Amino acid sequence: MKVQKAAYLDFYDEKVFRSILSRLENLNPNSERQWGKMDVAQMIHHLNVAIGSGLGYYNLPDAGNLMSKSFNKWMILSVLKRFPAGSKTANTLKVESVFDFDTEKRQLKEILEKAYQTKTDSDWSTHTYFGQLTRKQWGRLIVIHCNHHFRQFSN
Repeated sequence: MKVQKAAYLDFYDEKVFRSILSRLENLNPNSERQWGKMDVAQMIHHLNVAIGSGLGYYNLPDAGNLMSKSFNKWMILSVLKRFPAGSKTANTLKVESVFDFDTEKRQLKEILEKAYQTKTDSDWSTHTYFGQLTRKQWGRLIVIHCNHHFRQFSN
C-alpha cells in the first residue's frame, strides 16, 4: 500500500480543501460508479448528510455503539488512509431516494466551505456513528470519506 503524506489528510490545509472542491466540481450527472448501489446524486447527498449533520444541516440519531465509538473510530481516524471499496454504510447514512444532482452538488460545496471555516471543536456536533470528534478528526474524516466516494465515481 502506498504511504501518503500526512498533509494529504489535513482538510484544513488549503491545497487539500481546494483539491476536494475541484474533484467535486469534476463530477457530473453521468459520472459512472465503480462499485456500490448509489448513483452520483445519491452519493453527494450521502456526503451532505454525513458531513452536514456535524454542522447542523441534518439532525441524525445516535447510531453508534461501543465498537463504533472506540475501535472503529480509532481504526478509521488513526490507522486507515482510505475506506476499502464497498465498505458498509451506517444505516443512518444510507441513501435510496432520488435527488437532484445540481442541488446536492451546490449544497455539498456550501457544507465543505462551512466546514473549512470552522475554528474550534465546539463548531461541530456529535457524529452519528463515531460519537464526539474534534475539529481535526472531522477534517480527517471528511478527506477520507470524500476521497472514498470520489474514487467510487472515478474522480
